[in-house]
Amino acid sequence: MTKLHIASIAYELPDRYVLSNELDEKCQTPIGYAEEHIGIKSRYYFDKKTVLAGGAAAAQKAVEQAGLTWADIDCMVAASATKWQPIPCMAACIKKELGLNDLSFPCFDIDSTCLSFMVALDSLSWLVQGGKYKNVLIVSAEQPSGVLNWQQPKSACLFGDMAVAAVIGQSAQAKKVLFSSFSTHAKGADFARIKGGQLAKLSTYYTPENKADYLFDMNGRSIYKATAQVLPDIFAHAFKETGLCWDDIAMVIPHQASPLAMTLMCKKLGIPLEKMMFTIQDYGNNVAASIPFAFAKATEQGKIKRGDKVMLLGTSAGLSIGVMLLEY
Repeated sequence: MTKLHIASIAYELPDRYVLSNELDEKCQTPIGYAEEHIGIKSRYYFDKKTVLAGGAAAAQKAVEQAGLTWADIDCMVAASATKWQPIPCMAACIKKELGLNDLSFPCFDIDSTCLSFMVALDSLSWLVQGGKYKNVLIVSAEQPSGVLNWQQPKSACLFGDMAVAAVIGQSAQAKKVLFSSFSTHAKGADFARIKGGQLAKLSTYYTPENKADYLFDMNGRSIYKATAQVLPDIFAHAFKETGLCWDDIAMVIPHQASPLAMTLMCKKLGIPLEKMMFTIQDYGNNVAASIPFAFAKATEQGKIKRGDKVMLLGTSAGLSIGVMLLEY
């Protein structure tokens, strides 16, 4: 159990609004296919605005909402799966985008693909509690639209871009992380991946013929089946350790994997559907930004208030699974 004060959480929408009908044309599927079979009406893409600009804007909003200035920030962490470039880290690129050349606070990345924000939140809570940092900024800025394989419409039409940032820090009224569990089940390491672009298959090996190796590939059915086998035991352990039950949980903030997977998971795990936060129908799967974005929307809509107990729940490539219970 660690103390964790989420001082603020803010988002920046990408600049291009994309309806599913547009993607039906791109994928050469019947008009209405994506919305009917995938369950997503719309999403946003970074177009003229870059993902760095989006991340910087979300970061600026989060710092201001926390009532801080940049001089108060001790560390910035990028918790994203998609990257602007291999080197330097995404956090350093966002700091440059913000023009913070006169401030020397450290920047680094935490990458557990779709679980990156949760892993950053859990890991950094210990550094904050231990006094290493007073105020940490976490930025999840994602642009999956840049690496989608349009020959796989069932996965390509799922995703939307997004930028979210949160300030966590010390506070006399600091709440707590009541429970956290992260596990990786390597039998699912190939269920979601991009094979090319790094050492396994360098970008210099790219040809038009092997283009698919450099784009996102996912077996959603296998991810769901593997997750469904493991999560019930994790949930049982979480409630046993904390003594909580569903009546104590204000909202479940899940990774927005897919509308069907989220609904099926509610039924399998006994999660009251009214306590599950859905943003995917209007914004798509935002990779690591999906959990903090859903969190931000839940607070914006009054579904979560200070003092509430909230569950964060997600899966990521690996196959990794994460569950956190915290007081907001």
